Amino acid sequence: MADGDAGLAHDNWKTFYTPAEVDEIETHAQTTMFISGTLPIHARMFLHGPSSPTVVMAHPMLPYGIMLARLQLPFYRAGFNVIQWDLPGWGQSGGPRGAVPVTKFILAWHDALAFALTRVTGPMFAMGLAEDSVTCYYMGANNARLNALSLHTLHEYGDPDGVRWQGSPLVVRMKAAGVNLGKALRPSLAIDAHDALPWDSIFSHESDGPLMERFERDPLRVRRFEFPLGASMLRKVPPPVPMEECLTPVQVIASEKSRLWPYEMNVRYFERLGGPKELVTLYGKDQWEYTLEFHEEYAAHVIRWFTQHGAFAESGTTASAAREES
Repeated sequence: MADGDAGLAHDNWKTFYTPAEVDEIETHAQTTMFISGTLPIHARMFLHGPSSPTVVMAHPMLPYGIMLARLQLPFYRAGFNVIQWDLPGWGQSGGPRGAVPVTKFILAWHDALAFALTRVTGPMFAMGLAEDSVTCYYMGANNARLNALSLHTLHEYGDPDGVRWQGSPLVVRMKAAGVNLGKALRPSLAIDAHDALPWDSIFSHESDGPLMERFERDPLRVRRFEFPLGASMLRKVPPPVPMEECLTPVQVIASEKSRLWPYEMNVRYFERLGGPKELVTLYGKDQWEYTLEFHEEYAAHVIRWFTQHGAFAESGTTASAAREES
């Protein structure tokens, strides 16, 4: 199924973009869904044609898909198909709000890739931006259907550095014990999403304040992180493919000043990767900015990496030809 409103009947999302961007999104986006387990997963697609290279992406745990169209559009303009899906329990996807464990995020990644392969035949790539970077690696490492990955953070579940914003390793371990106890006694217990992930440590540009005020009023914003989700983020779960055995080309784009996922942590895991790899440092940057310049710079790094790993050479399709086709 597809919907001409770009997936949202409510107009709130339009306030995050310029009128020209809104027109571009509504003109080119198609929306549909696929099933992961028992949950309906919302997908937004910008499609050139089945043989064009395709990037599959989810989203971090504050915004959701439609909030990241400014990142998706540069890929589409460059000739990529974009298939973006909302995490279960987030955005426009089904599932209990802010309560689905990361194991189901990983399952949804596999199902998103399987869904993409029913629509396209060209080279396939996956990218992650925050928590979805980790689940992207857990799904994508040594996946024969993927040419390359691009990740904004990389760690193993259970490493206290993976939740550094919650405190020292000792504090994290104490919180993990408390969350596990709370999950066992009262699974419906929850933490305010603003407290669980400090917004000003993510969107720190001087222009991001008014945007966050609009996001605060967003009708689809997840407002609480329930304990099953929190417990799953703190539990030790090794990746199916150890970093040293990963042969998939992996790009890690690390924000030097990130107060969520430390730069040193990303470098440590990057150095363990066994296959082709690239480290891009966003010097002087916190985790993210919502500016047009930041999105375009970030996308340019990823587009270059994916192009280097066969985005257009294998399909025989140039970026200009893909744009003309669409």
